[in-house]
Formats: sequence, structure tokens, C-alpha cells
Amino acid sequence: MTGLFDYQALDAGGRLVRGRMEARSTAEVGQHLEHMGLMPVSIQAGQAAARRRGWRDLLTPEPRAEDITAFTVDLAMLIDGDVVLDEALSILAQMETRRWLQRLIRDLGVGLAGGKSLSQALADYPDLFPPMYVKTIEVAEASGRLAAALGDIARERQRVERLKRKLVSAISYPVFLMAAAGAVLCFVMLYVVPQFEGALSGFRDKLAPSTARLFALSRFFRDNLDLLAAGAIGLLIAVVIIGRLGRGRSLWLALFARLPVTRTIVVYDLTLTFCRTLAVLTRNGVDISTTLGLIRGLTRTRTAADEVDKVIADVRQGRRLSEALAKRILLPGHVVQMLRVGEEAGRLADSADRVGGFYELKLETALSRLTAILGPAMMIAVSLMVAWLIVSVMTALISVNDLLV
Repeated sequence: MTGLFDYQALDAGGRLVRGRMEARSTAEVGQHLEHMGLMPVSIQAGQAAARRRGWRDLLTPEPRAEDITAFTVDLAMLIDGDVVLDEALSILAQMETRRWLQRLIRDLGVGLAGGKSLSQALADYPDLFPPMYVKTIEVAEASGRLAAALGDIARERQRVERLKRKLVSAISYPVFLMAAAGAVLCFVMLYVVPQFEGALSGFRDKLAPSTARLFALSRFFRDNLDLLAAGAIGLLIAVVIIGRLGRGRSLWLALFARLPVTRTIVVYDLTLTFCRTLAVLTRNGVDISTTLGLIRGLTRTRTAADEVDKVIADVRQGRRLSEALAKRILLPGHVVQMLRVGEEAGRLADSADRVGGFYELKLETALSRLTAILGPAMMIAVSLMVAWLIVSVMTALISVNDLLV
């Protein structure tokens, strides 16, 4: 009967190391720690093993996706240099200075010392190592090409992270403009317009319609400020909750897939994800049915997931991948033709990789074009809003001046 044990041990440099291990007894934990080159200080089981993080741990962030990618790159480099896997993990743990990432690496080493394979140890952390990562490592371990598989995974993760950074940079400027415009609008409506409204209160019946609407909008802001603030906070909380539940992204993508400007970007992203994942997994020996199942887990829209399910069903009935894809609306026709050529030549991974590279360039170009459109569009919108405010106030002042003259 196995259980969880919390341990404290000293490494070769005399630093205190804390972690958690699954074992049958404290003696087995001590043996695993000694095998890792650690000197046990304390080993506790039962309620102590299930305690919550300490305050120092709570202040320490979990490893980010970029941290896992860097770990994958370093591990691939060490294994490619003929360093034994458990020794490579020990080296990386000693080099690492971030607490939770260091603990993660040490726990992976503990899993290996306990008889687990690397893929089994990685599977204990599904939030950090997705199924595609774990399955690729599992097949690579059986085929003896672990370093190559880690390199492929690292390059694919780096590509995804690079595209995410470009996407964030593409939308950050328009979002900043929207936030700035909203802040300016609130300030003008709450503090500037009331000053003019008070000064012109005696000429209310002689104001232009646009000025009257401006003053009415200002009064609405002031009278319902608490309600507007509560609504904004509620909307922000709803967005965060939906995002945490994992549904926010699919909802946004479903919307983007129907808009003329962003529809092409969604198609490019789906094609790129499909082909790159197909290339990585098939190159490392994962069978096509399992590959499609993992790709299905990466799809971001319900429509695409349903199409992948149909392709999986066709492949399991004995059809070729290209034949199954040709019957669906999942990928563009010329992409299916390229995959058919590669499949018939026995070079499916290479064909998928070339298509992925082509669509990566197209996606980057489309994101740049979107940025070029959104930035000026938001500037024009903000300028029009400011112009309307100025014109409305100036019209009122000119009207009053004419009346006085």
C-alpha cells in the first residue's frame, strides 16, 4: 500500500531540499533519496504529507509554460550529450534557482528512482505536461530517440510561444487605446462636462441638440456611477470565470471564426496547429489514430473538434488520412493534396512540416495586417469621440455668445 510522504533532505551543496514522494514506507523514501544523492533529514507521512503549502511556497509562482520549454531544451541538450537521464535531472535541479521548478525536477527524478519511466513521471503533472508531450516521450522512450523527441517538442513549444507573443503584441495596442478612451470619456463626463452644464444652465432651452444630448449623457453617468462601476466589475469577473472554466477561448474563437477580418486567421491557426502537431507526433513514431486523438484535444472550436472526430472514425475504418481529410471541411484543399503526396511517398511528417512552415508565415502576415488595421481604426474612433465632445461644448459656447451679443 503506497502513500504520500513529505521529505526534507540535504543536497551535495548542503542546501535544504523539500519535496513529496509516493512510496510504501519511510524506508523506501530514504532509499530513493540516497539514490538521488540526497541526505534525508526528515520524512513524514499521514496528515503531514497532505498539508498545504507554506507561506513561502504560496508567494512562489508555479512553473510557467516558458519554464517548461526551457527545461525541455536543457534536458534535450544534456541527453544528446550522452548524459544519463537521472543524472541530467540532477544537474538541472542543482542549476535551477526557482523553488517550484526545482522541486518539480527533483520530483521527476524521484519518480525515475522509484521505477517510473520519464513519460509516467511527466504524466503526474498534467497541467504542466500535456498529453501530446507525454505521449511523444512515451513512444520515444520505446524507440530510443528521447533526445530527438525532446528537441522536437521544445521547438514546437517555442513556435507556439512566439506566436502567442506576437498575438499579444497585436492586440495590446488596440486594447490600450480602448482603455485610454474609456478613461478619458469617464473623466470628461464626470468632471469636465458638469462645469459647462452649470455655467450654461440658464440657457438650457437654447442649446443645440448635440449639446443637450452631451449634458444628458453626463447626468446619466453621474446618476448611475455605482451601477456602471458594478457592471464593469461584474463583466470583468465573468470574463475571468469563463476563462478559468476553459470556455472563454472557444467562445471568442467561435465569434472570430464568423467575422470577415479574423476568419482567415482562425483557419490559418487551425491548419498550422494540425500540420505541426501531425509532423511532430508521426516523426516520433506515434500511430496516426493516436495522433489524431491528440490533435483533437488541441482544437479550439467545437466545429473543428467534430470534424477531427469524423476523420478519426474514417481512419479507424481503414481509410488513409488524406482520403478522410478530403471528405471533410477541416483543412483547405491544397493542404490535403500536399499531405496526400507525402503520405503516398512515405514522408507524411516532412510534408506536414512544410505545410506548417508555410502557414506559420501566412499567420504571422495576417496578424501583422490585423495590427495595421486595428491601430488606425482605434485612433480614428478615439479622435471622433474627442472631436464630438469638443464640438458639442464649443457649439454651446458659441450659441450663448451669440445670444449675449
